[in-house]
Formats: sequence, C-alpha cells, structure tokens
Amino acid sequence: MSSQDQTHRMGTDPQSITVTRLAELAAKMQVDSLSEGTKMLESGYLDQARDFFFKRAKKIVGRHIRLPSIGGIQDSDGIRSDLYTKMMPYDVAVLMACCNGMAKYYIAKKDFESALAWFEENQLLFKNAYFSTEKPLHDWMDYALDIPELTYQRVVSIIGSAGIFDELGNTATAVQQRFLSLCFVNPLPDAHRTVAVNGLNDNDVYERGIQGRHPDPSLCHKLSLTCPRLQVQGSWKKLTLKPGSKSCGPRQRCASFVWNNHLYVFGGWTGDTFVFYKDFWCLNLEDETAGRAWRKLPDYPVGVNAVLSPSMVVDRDEKRAYLITGRPRVDYFDLVAERWGYIETTFHATEEDTRCGVTGGWPFRRNDLTDATVVINRGKIYTFGGGHGDTTIGCNLFMELDLATKKWKRLSGYVMSPPNADYSMPGPRMSACGWVGPCMDTIYIFLGHAMRHGPLDTGKPELHQSEEAYAYQDFWSWSITQARWKRERVSGNMPLARTEMGYTFNEKLNKVVVFGGYSPSIPTLFLSEGKQFTYSYYADTFIYDYPQAESSNLPVYTSTDPEKCNPPSATTYPRWKQVLTKGFPTYRCHSHLNTDPDTGKVYLFGGYTNTDYVPSRKTFKSRPFGDVWQLRLDVPGEGGDFASVDVEEEARTAKIGPWKRCFTCGNSGMWKMCAGACGGKAFFCGGECQREGWKEHKATHLCRKV
Repeated sequence: MSSQDQTHRMGTDPQSITVTRLAELAAKMQVDSLSEGTKMLESGYLDQARDFFFKRAKKIVGRHIRLPSIGGIQDSDGIRSDLYTKMMPYDVAVLMACCNGMAKYYIAKKDFESALAWFEENQLLFKNAYFSTEKPLHDWMDYALDIPELTYQRVVSIIGSAGIFDELGNTATAVQQRFLSLCFVNPLPDAHRTVAVNGLNDNDVYERGIQGRHPDPSLCHKLSLTCPRLQVQGSWKKLTLKPGSKSCGPRQRCASFVWNNHLYVFGGWTGDTFVFYKDFWCLNLEDETAGRAWRKLPDYPVGVNAVLSPSMVVDRDEKRAYLITGRPRVDYFDLVAERWGYIETTFHATEEDTRCGVTGGWPFRRNDLTDATVVINRGKIYTFGGGHGDTTIGCNLFMELDLATKKWKRLSGYVMSPPNADYSMPGPRMSACGWVGPCMDTIYIFLGHAMRHGPLDTGKPELHQSEEAYAYQDFWSWSITQARWKRERVSGNMPLARTEMGYTFNEKLNKVVVFGGYSPSIPTLFLSEGKQFTYSYYADTFIYDYPQAESSNLPVYTSTDPEKCNPPSATTYPRWKQVLTKGFPTYRCHSHLNTDPDTGKVYLFGGYTNTDYVPSRKTFKSRPFGDVWQLRLDVPGEGGDFASVDVEEEARTAKIGPWKRCFTCGNSGMWKMCAGACGGKAFFCGGECQREGWKEHKATHLCRKV
C-alpha cells in the first residue's frame, strides 16, 4: 500500500495531542490489568485463562452480546456496529487483548477454527474504528489511531492468524496477513514500532513466504486433512480431448457456462498477441467413449471486431444464454435452435439515478460494460460493478434487468466512484465473484479489485487513480426482498484478497467454489534469479460451505447462549474451507469455473498467466490457456465425484502447475516424462531415480519399454 493511501487520525493541536496521550495511557493501564490472564496461559492454566479473558470481554460488551460475533453483532448491520464504532479507545484495546487471549487459548487447544474466529473479532473492532472517521474512507485508505497499544494488539491478531493459515496449508493468506501487518505498521510513528511489534513482523518469515508459490509444489503433496471444518480433500483432473479434433484455442476474459452437459465458450482474447475473438464453441463433457471434441457454433453476428470480457448467463426456462455488453440491445443465444437473437431494453432515469452519475439516459457509459459480475435469478439479470466507457478503475453500479418487461433499473451504486466512500454498499471494483444464494433471495459479492492504475495507463484521469491497484477481501449480500446491502463477516480458512479468479455456485453441493486468480499487490520473490515482481498468481482452491442445519446435530451459532463461552467449532455457520489437492492446474487468472446444473460437476476452462512468474515458455511475455479440468470434492452429495480418486497415486504423479513430481523421490521440477507404454503417467528427475523407481512404476502403471 502506497503512502498516499495512509490516513491516520492523529491530532496535531495541543488539545488533541493531550487527549490522545491520555487515551494511550488509559489503554496501556487497562491492558496491563490483563497480565493475570496472560500468566495463566503461560503457566498452562488454560481453562482459567479462558474464563478470565471471556469475563473481562463480556464486562465491556455486555451480557447479551455474543462473542465472537460470527452471526453478526447485535444491533448491527452486518459487521458494522454502533457498539464497536462508539467504543472508547481504551475499551477497544482491552477487548482486543481479551480476543487475542481467547485465540491463544484455542491455539493451545489445537482448535484453530475457534482461534481464527477470535482473531477475526479484532479485525471487526479495527474496521469499526475505521467506520468512525468523519469522512467515509475507501477501503484502500488505511487508518489508525495514534495509540501504540492498539497497534500492538492488532499486529498480534494479524500475525497470530497468519501462523494458523500456515499450519493449515493456506500459505497465500498467511503471506497476505504478514504483508498487511508490515504495511499497517511501517508508516506509523516510531512509538508504534516497538521491540514487540518488530519481533512479530519478522521480515525473514515474510520473505520466505513470498518466495513460495501458492500452492507450493514442494508442500502440497505433504498436506493432510487435519481440520475437516476448515479443509476438504479434492482432486483436479485434466480432461482429455479427442486426438486431432478442432479446439477453441487458448483464451482469457471470455464468457463460459455449462448447459445440458456441454461447456460453452464465447469471445475473449489471447492476451499475448492481442488477437480478439467473437466466436462460439461447445464441448460435450460426458462423451468420454467417442472422445470429447469441441464443436463450433455460429459466430456472434453483431458488427464488432471483438467482444472483450463479456458475461453470459443462462435462463434455463427459456433455454437462452444472454450476453451482457452494456448496450441497450441485449443479444442471446438460443441453446436449442443454436442461433442468435436479441431483445431491445430500455432504462428510464430518475432524479436519484442522475445524482448517482447517470447521463444521457443510459447507465453504462458509451454503451460499454466489461469485467462486471453478472447473475440471473427468477427471470431477472443483475449486474454489479465492472468498467465502462468512462472508468477503468471500476464502478459499484448495481443494475437489474427484468426480462419480462425488458426494463433496466438501478438498484444502488454510482456510475463513477464518488470522492468519499459509501459504507452502505460495496466499493467500486471489477472482476468480483458473484452468485445467488441457496434460498434465491440473496445475491452475494466477494473479492475483486479497483484497477486504480488504469487511468494512468490510458491517460484519462480519474478520481482515486494511483500507481497501485487494490484487491478487496470484503463480502457483501444484497437482500432482494429488503433491497439493501449488508457487509458480511468473512469466516474460516478464507482465500486472500484477490481478483480475476474463477468461481461458481454449486447448487447440488450448496457450496461456492473459488480457484486461482491474481493479487496486484502481494509480491513474488525469485531469490535465485534476483528478481521480484509486485504481483502474484494463484492456483489454490476454496469452497464456501453453507451450513446444512437440517442434517447436523450441531446448534446454529446464533442460537447458542450469548452468556456462555461457546467455541465456534462446536456450532454450525457459513465458513470458508481450503480444498487440499495433490496436483493443480497452472497458476492463472481470468479462468472460468462452471457447475453443470444437472450433475453438480465443476469444470475449469482457460485463463492466463505471465510467464515471467511461472518459469516455463520464457520466450513469451504471457500465456493463455485452453485446457479443461474437472474438480472433484470429497463431500457428501451428488456432484462431488470423488469416489474414483486415488489420493496416494496423485501425491506421486499429479501435475503440479507447470512442474512435475518425480515418481521416486517426490521432488518437483521440469522433469522428463516416462516414454514407455504407460503414456506418460510418471516423471523422473534423473537416471538414478528412474532406475530406482522403474520396478514399482512398471507394476503400478503396467508400463513397459517401447
């Protein structure tokens, strides 16, 4: 985070300084009074320490406030709470110290889920202090009170959670936490960078983290399921295509969906040669006997050279796939007749629409919409954010198209990002995840980025432009019945802030799946080559697990007694889990995840990576992909498709991004494939390992020399 984005509430007049110093002194005295609980933890009196910290925390928030506030703080709007926003700084410091004490108790008990929940509570306390500023701040503007004790407690929670994420194998989020802590502390006055804070912000640990890949090929085959409530086992299987058949070719920023057991891919571009497409293809996903083959469909008939970053959603009742481009004319593809058609849509701007930036009677400026989040629900199409003709940063415009009336309506948001943030809605962004919830009355928005360097690249100035993009990690829900946003808590073993990831909601499994993506701010260090990039690509996989309360014996967290110390791990609530896979598709952004609504199977297509980041094909600046993978999940219900997975076999032979694993010694690298009759099922790092492992490989894979 650049220094221009740092905003600190630090008074410079004598009266403000006096008030701040008094608050600082009070905070330190109050936290020092918790030393008894700390000594209990250090001496191994864990249950006594838990009771001590919990009682002190409840004394501050009140008997009937549930801690940690997973189901939402009482009297709050999601994570925002008057209780936390109006709390005095010294009470915040004590409450944060109590939360850290509770988290350390659960770490000692190896209950990482409950520990994370208490660390998360500290992030909510900090965020509510952020909400208390006189002028609403955009998320990329950091904020801190000039009270070193608050800084220390926040760093304890950030670094503590990083340690848990490392323990769980979620190395990407662990690195992000350490990066966040450094960015938070470095601009603060010297009084905040105490010996204790500097000791927590260990640069050596951080540098080791940014040298790794996520997942790291040297670690992923060693990870095991140690916390089933925060992890799930999975497997990536690359689909084979019919030899000699035509292909839609590698591409990124395309549109895709699955319908009737077919994967459809439309438009996009290559990313390296600036070749743009408006073609349309489909692949029969179930035709394994005859061999899967791509089939070309009619090209997009509209007279444009290309369609960049399009969005398509399927109306299952009408059997149409609608293409959203920002123009009044909305084209669709008839999935039965296999031909293009269109509808003409209208929009009637209100005074409020005009105040929010609508000009010329149309919300999408220059009839353009790219990298928006688009979902369909009960005959209505919803679009959120994206770029248009006048913004490359992204907007937070939230629109609804009623397919019955063919009329658009603005539900919330601004055409251009306003000077001050609006805490009642998500911030401006592009490439966010979006899905309709299980009950079909809620729309969710997660992740994405504000491309703040876009105006500098195009030479068209915008408010909030900067040399650095900003990746979000916030989570929002839109109630269709109440017509309002709510900022949700992000709980569990979560993905780090990222953008341009693949995502899908699986109705059969009642889960959201997120894969890969890109961080514009987390660096990657190539120590051996003396290079460092200011970004990272990912190939990790996560699911958002909605609770199945009707099939669980555990109580819902919000129904538990708020006066008792209830461990979150003994209750049920929505949370993120990391999918542990022995192999994975190459690190990439702009890939597409889709769920087959009939079978519940999850498929990945395409995307792109910078080959400076992944050391393969170094002669190219970037590389698009045209591969197709299936994700198999070890979860109950139709769609997981995990029964045929041989986990032990995959640990030795699965493809790990651009690298291979030696069948004999397990090391990862650019190894040579076995040229025998097995068809390349094993790789060896050298002649010695090939000789040593040949007998086992021959028996396991029925290989012979050819």
